[in-house]
Amino acid sequence: MSEPTLEVRGLTCSIGRRTLLRETDLTAPAGTSLSVTGPSGSGKSTLLSCIAGLHTPQAGTIRVGGTDIAALRPSRAAAWRLHTIGFVYQFGELLPELSAVENAALPLLIAGRGRREAYGAAESLLGELGVGEIADSPASVLSGGERQRVAVARALSTRPPLILADEPTGALDESTTDDVCETLFGLPARYGCALVVVTHNPVVAHRADLRLTLRGGALHSPPESAPGSTPDSATDTTTAGA
Repeated sequence: MSEPTLEVRGLTCSIGRRTLLRETDLTAPAGTSLSVTGPSGSGKSTLLSCIAGLHTPQAGTIRVGGTDIAALRPSRAAAWRLHTIGFVYQFGELLPELSAVENAALPLLIAGRGRREAYGAAESLLGELGVGEIADSPASVLSGGERQRVAVARALSTRPPLILADEPTGALDESTTDDVCETLFGLPARYGCALVVVTHNPVVAHRADLRLTLRGGALHSPPESAPGSTPDSATDTTTAGA
């Protein structure tokens, strides 16, 4: 059996006097999507920060693509992250003074790719994601849905094995949310990556291959329910993970 793209074991993380994660386990194989829901302040964003190596937990191991994040020296961590993890944020976090294609090409340029190669790859990705026609438009004039698709292209530009999305549809209306979800949850099958999404929206969460709820510092598998129901109310206490 091949090693999962993401493997978290015994993750424990406290901030101040609050323990947000208690011996948490999860796995995400290549080509699959996983969603995490939970109340505000339950630790969803902290979980993503730990997975990305941006926050150091008190205990546990995190492996992405077989690499133990804790073993990385700070001087290597940024370069490793650039090629291994793509990020999609709630508001896209694009640079408004740059065009869509310039934003999408940024990780490749930072990674040392030539300008022609980087822009060519970014243009191809924008086309594949259905926003090729706005490649030269400034990010400041894009709609919310267009910004998020450009953000997805940027996250994919270095072809990382893992994509992390933090409330990627939180600022979008229902129709645009549906369009962005079609793009986002189609990534694992299309590009062979693993996708982890944290969201408050149960409809968004229901699109994932595996749905988990973060409560009391632990990940739980909620009972199967209709897409419109709220997984945060689940009472199942089965801890996720193999």
